[in-house]
Amino acid sequence: MEDAPDTTGKFRSLDINGIFDLFDGTELPATTDEVLSEFGDVEVTYPRGGSEPLDAVLNASGRETYRTMDDLQLAVLNGVQRDAVGRPRYSDRDPPTMGETRDFRQSF
Repeated sequence: MEDAPDTTGKFRSLDINGIFDLFDGTELPATTDEVLSEFGDVEVTYPRGGSEPLDAVLNASGRETYRTMDDLQLAVLNGVQRDAVGRPRYSDRDPPTMGETRDFRQSF
């Protein structure tokens, strides 16, 4: 699926990784209602499958006023489903456990 918005149908669908580009040019501060009046037709899709409407994502954080782009982006990240951004509680930055060795030359 492309990251370009589909304006031919009822909903525009964007991958979670490209959702922040959507907000470029948005005048801030803005309330949740103001953001949704412009982008309420956006469906956020997840890399591991599934999607949900942007209004559900932002409503998970509650009604608020976004003073900066960081505030708006944080509201989106806080509101997405757990599986939207990778495996829950997984980090490849954790130190090795006792007796474990890691080969950091590995390519992913």
